[in-house]
Amino acid sequence: MKQRFKRLFPEVSNGWQTLSGYQRFERLISLVLTLAIGGAVLVAMYYLVIHVIQLLFIQSRDPFDYRVFQALFDMILTVLIAMEFNNSIIRTMTSGKGFIHVEIVVLIAIMALVRKFMVLDMEVIDPWQIGALSMAVLALGGCYWLVRHGNSMKDAADD
Repeated sequence: MKQRFKRLFPEVSNGWQTLSGYQRFERLISLVLTLAIGGAVLVAMYYLVIHVIQLLFIQSRDPFDYRVFQALFDMILTVLIAMEFNNSIIRTMTSGKGFIHVEIVVLIAIMALVRKFMVLDMEVIDPWQIGALSMAVLALGGCYWLVRHGNSMKDAADD
């Protein structure tokens, strides 16, 4: 049983003996999150495939209608965002440098806003909502720059 766990989840079991109690707790929570997000990705992929088949082959709607593409890109980007979030959790487990890095969270938030812009219905959107989303993108861009700049300064000081 122990060997099977090590083989299935090397990210969790590598260096287990040297970890503190809290670091073990973090790894176990990360494993549960990874499995949960992986399950959500599988469900989202199932619905994506079903919707692609329905939209493009079964329904009599025009497959080249922009609303169809918006719906498909919405589902695809949702899967990609979930996969990136899952990947960031796995990377933090293997790096041993603590939990999720702010830089990764900001990048995922930017991806989510880009997804929102791509699926906006321009016929019914309020201009104030576009302005608010634009300000959020600018704020996240500034936050990302600050985090990257801080990390590069810290790396330069470490050298």
